[in-house]
Amino acid sequence: MLKNFKKKSLKAKIAIIAFIVFMLALVAYVLYSNFKPEPPAEYEMAQVAYGTVVDTLDVSGTVESGVTENFVAVEGVTVEEVFVKVGDRVHKGDKLASFNVSGAAQYLTAAEKDYKQALTEYNDMKNSTDSNTKKKSELNSKIDNLNAQITVKKKEIAALESEIENSEPSTKQVKIPQEQINAIAAQMAQNGATAEQIEAFISAASQVEVPDVSTVNTEKQQALMQKNLELAQLNSELSALQAENAVTVSTDNTTMLDALKSVADMKKANYESLKGTYDKMSKGWYAENDGVVTVVNVTAGEKFVPVVEENTSSIDLSSLLGGQSVDSSTAAMISSLLGSSDAAPSGVGITVESYDDMIVSVTVGKADLLKIKTGMEATVISLDKEYEGEVIYVGATAAESDGMDLGSITSSLMGGSSSGGAVVKVKIKSPDENVVIGFDVDIKIKLSQIDGALIVPVEAVIYDNGEYSVYVYDSEEGTAVKRIVTKGALDDTNYQITEGLSEGEKVVRSPDPDMEDGTKIKEKTA
Repeated sequence: MLKNFKKKSLKAKIAIIAFIVFMLALVAYVLYSNFKPEPPAEYEMAQVAYGTVVDTLDVSGTVESGVTENFVAVEGVTVEEVFVKVGDRVHKGDKLASFNVSGAAQYLTAAEKDYKQALTEYNDMKNSTDSNTKKKSELNSKIDNLNAQITVKKKEIAALESEIENSEPSTKQVKIPQEQINAIAAQMAQNGATAEQIEAFISAASQVEVPDVSTVNTEKQQALMQKNLELAQLNSELSALQAENAVTVSTDNTTMLDALKSVADMKKANYESLKGTYDKMSKGWYAENDGVVTVVNVTAGEKFVPVVEENTSSIDLSSLLGGQSVDSSTAAMISSLLGSSDAAPSGVGITVESYDDMIVSVTVGKADLLKIKTGMEATVISLDKEYEGEVIYVGATAAESDGMDLGSITSSLMGGSSSGGAVVKVKIKSPDENVVIGFDVDIKIKLSQIDGALIVPVEAVIYDNGEYSVYVYDSEEGTAVKRIVTKGALDDTNYQITEGLSEGEKVVRSPDPDMEDGTKIKEKTA
């Protein structure tokens, strides 16, 4: 084969050599293409640096009016003119409607009469109770005084009896002479004692026995007789006072007085409320704030007929008496006061919602509720426009939620309740036409702000098996090094890292899900 090559012409030899070189180059290219190493993947890096993290709670809610004016009309009034319709914007002082109120005067008269009657019943019982209380106090004072006198008198009698027994011979016991008893009874009558008191004294004194002074007549025995008579008189007076005191105590009824006071207060509130409504209609209805008319239930030239809702706030007799039993006549009297002249039928005629004072009500779960305080800053987003806001109310009790909004879903995932939560209200500062009552808006409540926090982008952090990690870029080795970190607060864009990273290090901004520790990578440049 070599001999044949040597016999070839120079031109042919050059052609063969060129072909061989080409084929070798082609084979080398194919081999290189198939076996060359893959270049490292390029990733965008983020530098670990100090910055600010604003922790927010994202919720959504419905815009409401902070001030709702309900103009209430009473059944029977005639509507003269109506100056607005639903959707009208009104200013403070604008006239809304006028009325002829003569048809409702009967309700006002009846309410005033009921109030005066209830007040009279209360005052009468109060005066009676006050009188009984005063009398009871006086009787107790007299009883205490008599008991003290009786104690002293018994000690004096015991002392005299001891002296007589030790110094005089024994004598027989005889009853006190009737003439002496009668003399003392007459003296009692002159001092103003009642017939019952005198009768009680005579009965008690007739049973007392004293030494027979006809056989031994000494001054001590005379004194003993006198003191026994005085003791009998004191005991009779005590019995009379105790009987009178028992009758007085039985008429003292604080529960009944409280019940009558509650009825009088209820009737007063009913009358004053009705009078306020009546006077307001007499003058005509005027807007008290700038706002928009959302309800009109009155028609010019027609009498107002409200839709009366069932009254669930009435007071019954048992609740007033607290379960205490009373006599039938008293119970009938209170029931009559409660049942007389129910509240005048009334209803909302016009409603004006204020546009100067708007709020958003949201429902949050218990986990988020503990973080929210009144006065916190908030951002309200409506139709892609942001408004400053402020938390003005945080509910203290749970309320059932009508649906699942962003706030309730988030709270559920964070350990709150998904079936209900507490109401939080955010006031919108400087609302404009883009904020519409009844529309849903998004809210960001600023829970906290941490300045000087070591931060990384949220997309750089990986959560797996209960741990947070990032991939740190080793520029010398050209590798991604997986590192466990401890996170702190977070906001829409950044995580606070409290352990595991240092300022100036670079982390992979969006690592692949299957990236492994030590993977060769390259920093992407702009």
